[in-house]
Amino acid sequence: MVALLIGMEVTACGSSNGGPGDSSWTIGAIAGCSGGQASSLGGTCKTMQAWAQSVNDAGGINGHKISLIVKDDGGNPTTANTMIHELVDRDHVIAIVGDSSNVSGTWASYVDAKGIPVVGGFPTASPFTNDPNFYSIGANLVTMQYATMQEVVNHGYNKFGFLYCAEAPTCAQSVPLLQTAAKLAGVGVTAEKVAGNAPDFTAQCLEMKNAGTQTLEVGSSTDVAIRVLDACRTQGLNAPLYASDGTITTDWAKRPNTQGMFGTELTAPWFYTQLPAIQQYHDAVKKYAPEVYNSSQFGSNSTYMWVAGKLFEAAAKAGNLGDHPTSQDVKRGLYALKGETLDGLTAPLTYTKGKPSVNNCYFPIEIQNSQFIAPHGATPTCIPQDKLTPLVNSLGG
Repeated sequence: MVALLIGMEVTACGSSNGGPGDSSWTIGAIAGCSGGQASSLGGTCKTMQAWAQSVNDAGGINGHKISLIVKDDGGNPTTANTMIHELVDRDHVIAIVGDSSNVSGTWASYVDAKGIPVVGGFPTASPFTNDPNFYSIGANLVTMQYATMQEVVNHGYNKFGFLYCAEAPTCAQSVPLLQTAAKLAGVGVTAEKVAGNAPDFTAQCLEMKNAGTQTLEVGSSTDVAIRVLDACRTQGLNAPLYASDGTITTDWAKRPNTQGMFGTELTAPWFYTQLPAIQQYHDAVKKYAPEVYNSSQFGSNSTYMWVAGKLFEAAAKAGNLGDHPTSQDVKRGLYALKGETLDGLTAPLTYTKGKPSVNNCYFPIEIQNSQFIAPHGATPTCIPQDKLTPLVNSLGG
């Protein structure tokens, strides 16, 4: 598939970053808004636009407007690498702000070599686990898998089914880690691959049923997750759904088969508007990207991109970025942040030069009576580091 290039430059200024008489800052974002994961990621591109427009309409950051270039790689590694080279070598971005690319592991080494920081995005993307040049906004994949098993046990289950996507390498890569986390928690796991273009999922559902699965997760795009869940219900598997971060969308609350779902978010839940920072996010997306706000694509994934933008804002202010900032200036601002929560959008964030981001916290959510609820509100649940050490060691880290 040929990826859609979204050459969006959201700025009130006419020239690029660093041009004569121009004080705007050029940053890039890369996303998988089209392709096989579009039902989950389709709103991320326009959410980044909404963030930049809201910043510029408010006068910019430190008096500087944002020139944002968002590129959609369609989940294609070759396309993604071409686009990253364009952002770095042609557009001279000072940072990648917002990474919802499912293939960021294939271009991470390039931005690392060029010294371009990746500020926020999918916390569970593999580079956010071990790459110091990727600055995470939430729990990485290791913490996510531990949190999954912690929530499974907290809800009284010890047999877990995991149906993971066939399209993205990161899906299969998560299976051994999940199995290790399950073993530590005393939970049995049945794992099976599902392809989004499969005509039905009868075989996988029957395998889960025969294994005595008590709760299951579908690690794929939103539409595939719902199709698999519905198919399993047809086969008599009534285990409640567990879901994590980007798979969940707003329309799940009204679906009959998702009632009783429980899961985890890696930043403050997108629906928890009692938190003023979440209400601000709702207001901005509703104003600048109503087609996203009024769709099922408004949810976890779009939230991660918004939070990435807010992290860049915080770093720019902490680093007092001015005219013609460099990537090193952005990093300096990130390292100046100590226990930063972005007004409650995240668990406390602190970055250490030369070390990968560490964030061991998550936010539990549930669906009850056709409504999303956050049992702990915007208060994160945090896992002690020593609990995660066996999982980290299983990766050789």
